[in-house]
Amino acid sequence: MIDFSSELNFLKPEVQIDYNKVHGLKKTSYDELLACFEKRYRIKKEQIEFFNGFSSAIYSILKFLKLKHCFIYSPCSLEYKKAATNLEYEVRLINRFENLFLPIKEQSVVIFANPSYLDGTYYDLDNLFEYWASKDATVIIDETLLDFCGEEAAIKKLKEQKKLFIIKDFSKYFSNENLKIATIFSSEKNSENLRKFEPEDKLSSFDIIYLEEALKEYEFKLISNSINIKNRTDLEKIFHSCKYVDFLFHSSSNSLLIKLKNISSKEFRTKLEEKDIKISNCLKYDFIDESFINIYVNSKDNVAKLKEVINAF
Repeated sequence: MIDFSSELNFLKPEVQIDYNKVHGLKKTSYDELLACFEKRYRIKKEQIEFFNGFSSAIYSILKFLKLKHCFIYSPCSLEYKKAATNLEYEVRLINRFENLFLPIKEQSVVIFANPSYLDGTYYDLDNLFEYWASKDATVIIDETLLDFCGEEAAIKKLKEQKKLFIIKDFSKYFSNENLKIATIFSSEKNSENLRKFEPEDKLSSFDIIYLEEALKEYEFKLISNSINIKNRTDLEKIFHSCKYVDFLFHSSSNSLLIKLKNISSKEFRTKLEEKDIKISNCLKYDFIDESFINIYVNSKDNVAKLKEVINAF
């Protein structure tokens, strides 16, 4: 079964670690990891806070903010809705496919993934930042998928946006589902205040060393992005010519969202499974129905196999 359902980067960094040696090595500070982040993302170490995984970062920031209303531009990672609901926020979803400028309440939390989940769309957020500022909103931008593309990060906004927090999960891009390190970037003041509520020793030495080595491998970024873009373009060509495809969303990440016609997503997935190809069921996401499928970038050989199957439909 060829798997096109994995959110993880199908390419992996060349990280060589002797975990038998790591077992006896206790990381007592994050200095080296912070230095890697400063170099890679061009941000001061005082503006970085680490978390033991993506979910931990989401719960921590929402608990820290202690606000009442939360607006999530969806489809988005369902972790945000779950956390906000559990923390007794009044949650409202905004369908970003239809209208980005629906009204929000004063002094609310807004959550926006850029590039977005499923469709991988990268948004120019300048006008939205102006609107959010007019509402005195606290803004959480999820840039987990930004490493897959060369688009501009929201880090430049931190100087002017005093209520901006940028969250990143590294398990997807660095292709390690067990990598439990996420970050939040913000102003030095915000980061200092957030850090007061966080334990100092919260990251595994194994995870720290893995991410340090992955961030140092600069060639991985060049190779990964180049190949992912090429293979994603090949996937787009395949589905553009498929008789069951209505349209494709323009993606800047490692995923495609496809709207179907004359067939349901269940029927389409079944046809592929009969040919030993697996794609994910994205129906759990908000504002997604049976007319949508999503697919993740894979190797050149696997894309060629998918092309054979799709052309035979």
